[in-house]
Amino acid sequence: MKHEKFVVSAPTRCDLAGGTLDLWPLYCLFGRSRTINVAIDIRAICEFDCQPNTQQVVEIENSQGVNFSFAPNQKGLLPEKAPKELKFPTAIVCRFFAQQPVEKGFKLKIKIETQAPVGSGLGGSSTLCVALVRGLSHLNGKYEEADWRWKMLNWVRDAEAEYLKTPTGTQDYLAAIFGSLSCFNYQVGEITHESYLPSVVEELNSRLLVLFSGEMHHSGLSNWEVFKKAMEGDTNVLSGLKSLHEVAETLHQELLLKSVDWKKIGSLLTKEWNIRKTTLGVNTQRLDQIIKFLETQSVFGVKVCGAAQGGSLLALVDPQRKQQISEACSAQSIRVLPAQISSFGVRIN
Repeated sequence: MKHEKFVVSAPTRCDLAGGTLDLWPLYCLFGRSRTINVAIDIRAICEFDCQPNTQQVVEIENSQGVNFSFAPNQKGLLPEKAPKELKFPTAIVCRFFAQQPVEKGFKLKIKIETQAPVGSGLGGSSTLCVALVRGLSHLNGKYEEADWRWKMLNWVRDAEAEYLKTPTGTQDYLAAIFGSLSCFNYQVGEITHESYLPSVVEELNSRLLVLFSGEMHHSGLSNWEVFKKAMEGDTNVLSGLKSLHEVAETLHQELLLKSVDWKKIGSLLTKEWNIRKTTLGVNTQRLDQIIKFLETQSVFGVKVCGAAQGGSLLALVDPQRKQQISEACSAQSIRVLPAQISSFGVRIN
């Protein structure tokens, strides 16, 4: 490999509606499902520095200075030997080089940073996976074709599922790949991407408030548990998923209107959360307290981020009161995340 130095960044996301339904084959239960999310500029960042070398060496280092060096072609369970903070990125790098071997020697240093709080429900690990793989593919010329986004989606989905040993949805990767406000349409045989008018994106950005509860993912049904119960025919879970499907469809149609009623969009977010809370058991005392407080601030609507659990919340507010509400949240020890909509997805600088 030649000497190259570059930075890759990818946005995390807030889901508006249809989370969990991005998990195969749950969307097949309804013929077609939609997941609507918005990419935000709380990013995963990977700095790559690759130089020719006599041997093949990779060093990964996080923003806390924890590092791990290894030979990617070495046999053995390398991820298990890595520090716990680096097990996941090590697994992704090892899997990539196992499938895309390089003959010549190189020394590759990757510095990683995930700006999303741990356990925030914003898709931080999946976003990191996208940034890592985009950088690795840049080094060996993979995923350069016109439809690279969909091919890379398949790879990162499978690689993370291999690591987690559970099925994974795809909305986190898709938001990181495409950016902006998007609707992803899931139907038998394909996933398609649909964008919204720039004016709608701008209006949402002025009303968007992202908060972190301070809690990591708490007890509730994980994607795997939802998956199992749905496949076993649990009527309560299936009813909840159908209701989530209907909310996503309604929200999508509302966002397509020339004049968007943001109070109605907010009410749909609240409805989506209430379905999850009732059906999937994902609320915690802290989340309930924050939502109750936000209701006293007359927000348009609020939901917790993440398909089944999450420590972050998305609220829609009157843009004229956004600063006031942010300050009120801070006074209640509710962390306001500096989130703006990211107009672009994963990018190499």
